[in-house]
Amino acid sequence: MSATSASTHIQHLPVSRIRRNPNNPRKGRNPERYEHFKQSVMAQGILQPILVRPIEGDPEHDFEIVAGETRWQAATDCAIELIPALVRAMTDEEARIAAAVENIQRADMTPIEEANAAAELLRQTANDHEEVMRLLGWSRAKLNTRILLTHASAAVAQALLAGQIKLGHAELLCPLGHADQDMVVAKIVEQGMSIAEARERLLKLTRRLDHAAFDTRDCAGCAHNSSAYADLFDTSVGNGQCQNLACWNAKVAAHLEQCLAEAKAEHGVVYRSDELPAGGYQTIATDGAKGVGHEQAAACRSCASYGAVVSARNGEEGTVTGRYCFNPTCHGERVGTYQAAVKAAAQAAPAPTTPSQGTAPAAAAGVPAGQPAKSPSKPRTLRTALRKVAHKAQVQLAHRFMVSHAAYGYAQAISSVVHDIGKDVAPGLADKILKAAGVPERPAMAKDRVAWIADLARLDEAKLLGLLAQLSALALCRTVTNDDFDHNEAALLAAEVIGRNRLDPLDVFAVDADYLNLLTKDELLAECAAAGFDSAYEAAHGKGAFKKMVGASKVKELAQTLLAPLEGFSWEGHLPAFLKPAAPKGADAAPSTQSEAA
Repeated sequence: MSATSASTHIQHLPVSRIRRNPNNPRKGRNPERYEHFKQSVMAQGILQPILVRPIEGDPEHDFEIVAGETRWQAATDCAIELIPALVRAMTDEEARIAAAVENIQRADMTPIEEANAAAELLRQTANDHEEVMRLLGWSRAKLNTRILLTHASAAVAQALLAGQIKLGHAELLCPLGHADQDMVVAKIVEQGMSIAEARERLLKLTRRLDHAAFDTRDCAGCAHNSSAYADLFDTSVGNGQCQNLACWNAKVAAHLEQCLAEAKAEHGVVYRSDELPAGGYQTIATDGAKGVGHEQAAACRSCASYGAVVSARNGEEGTVTGRYCFNPTCHGERVGTYQAAVKAAAQAAPAPTTPSQGTAPAAAAGVPAGQPAKSPSKPRTLRTALRKVAHKAQVQLAHRFMVSHAAYGYAQAISSVVHDIGKDVAPGLADKILKAAGVPERPAMAKDRVAWIADLARLDEAKLLGLLAQLSALALCRTVTNDDFDHNEAALLAAEVIGRNRLDPLDVFAVDADYLNLLTKDELLAECAAAGFDSAYEAAHGKGAFKKMVGASKVKELAQTLLAPLEGFSWEGHLPAFLKPAAPKGADAAPSTQSEAA
C-alpha cells in the first residue's frame, strides 16, 4: 500500500497494517475514561482521523502512528478493520515533534503526559525553551511547572494520574528525592491532606537552618529562628527552623544568583536544575559505555551545548556540577561514533603484546587500540564568542585573497548584480542572459550560491576590473546580525574561498590575551592540552605543578599565566580546533585556454 508524501485527503487504512509509535509521549491512560471512549467507538466508530507516516523495511506494517494511538488502540480492541487516517511523509525528528505537539494540545492529556511531551520537545530542540513555548503556545510559568513534573517519582505520577492527589501536591513533592516523594505522597493520600496542609508540613521540614546552603551567621540571633531561646544560640543555629518565609526565600535567591554568576564565568553555559527535565542532559564521559573519547570530550568544551548545572534543590542550592551536554541527540551521536571505533579497533587489534618501556598504549591517549589517531569531531555549535573569533579570521583571510584575485571579485559582482537588478527587470531576463553565456541560473540557497560564485571565478579574467574587485570584496564585510555566523552569506563565502584555496588561518590569527579572555576555564584547559602547554609547564615546574596552578587560579589569572614566558613552549603556530580548515576540496586554478574560459 502506498500514499502520497503529503496527502490532504482522509484515507481508510487497515488497522493491522499500522504499527505503534515507539516514541509516543503518552505513557498511560485513565482506565475509566478509556472504557467510556471504547463504548463510544463501538457505537459510532472512529470519527477523527489519526496521523500516520509511511514506513519501509517492515513486512508486517506499511504505516507508523504519529498521533492518535488511543484511537488506533480502541479500533484494535473493538475489532474495527479500517481507520480514517491522514498520511504524511516525515523524518524521525519531524514525527517526534509532531507527535509531542499534537498530543500535548489534546484536552484530555494529563499533566504528567504534558510533562513528558514537553521534555521530548526540549530534547529535540537542544533545550531551547523559547522554541518549545512557541510550538506549544505555553507561558514560561506553565513550561517550568511541567519541567518540574518530569522529576516526579513513579508513585507520585501514578497518584496524580489516578486522581489521588492534585497538581499542586505533585509540584510540592517533585523537588524532593524519589524516596522522600514516595514516603510523603503515601502520607498525603492516607491522611487526605489538602495542598495547603501539605505545603505547611513540608515547609517546616525544609527550612532547617542547619541544612541551609547560604551563610546562616546572621540567623543565629534572629527572632524568627525557632531555636532563638536555646542555650548558646549565638554560637550555633542548632536544629532551628526559619519562621520568616520571605527572608528565607530572599536569602536562597541571592545565594543562587551568586552561584549562577560564578558558574557562568567558569563554564560558559549554565542552567538551574529546575530549568531542565529529568534526563534532559548527559554527563560527558571519556571512557566506558557512554564515553566519547578524550579528544572528543576536549572538543566538546567549546560547544554551545556544553556547561554546568546549578542545583536549586532545597539544602543543595548553589551546588555546581559540570561536564554536561545539553544536546542529548548530538551526545548520542558522539557516543555512537566512539563506541563503534572502539568495537572496530577491538576486532582489528592483533594479539596483545607487552609494550616496550616508555611506550604508552594508544588507548591511554584517548585513541582505541588498533585505531589510527585522528582529529576529534568539532562541536556541532560553538559558543557565540568563539564563533565570532572564527568568523573574523575567516573573513579577514578570504577578504585578503579576494582583493588580490580579481576573478573572485568579478564573480561576486555578477552575483550581486543578478540579485539586485534581477528584482527590478522582467522576470527571467537575468537568467536568460546567463544562459546565453553558458552560466547556470544563480541558485536561491546560499550554500549552493557560494559554490556557483567560486565556479564563476574560474572563467577568463580579462573582463576583470580592479575597482570592481575592491567593491565586490566588501560583500565579505557585511555586518553579521543576531550572531548568525552559520548561515550568513559572508561567512559561507569566506569558508568556501579558504577551503578551495587552502589558505592558512595562521596568517590572521594568533593566540593572545583578547582570545584567551573569551574562554571559560574548561576551554582554557582544552587549549592547554591541545597545544602541549600543560606538559611544558610540568617539565618546567615539576610534576603536579600544572594541576596545582589551575586549581589556585581564577579564569583571568589562568589566562595571564598562559601568556607568560615558559621555557620550551610557544603559542606560535597553534590553532584552535574550530579554526582548523576542513579537508580541501581541490585548489582553484585559472583556465589554461581561451576555449575553457568561454
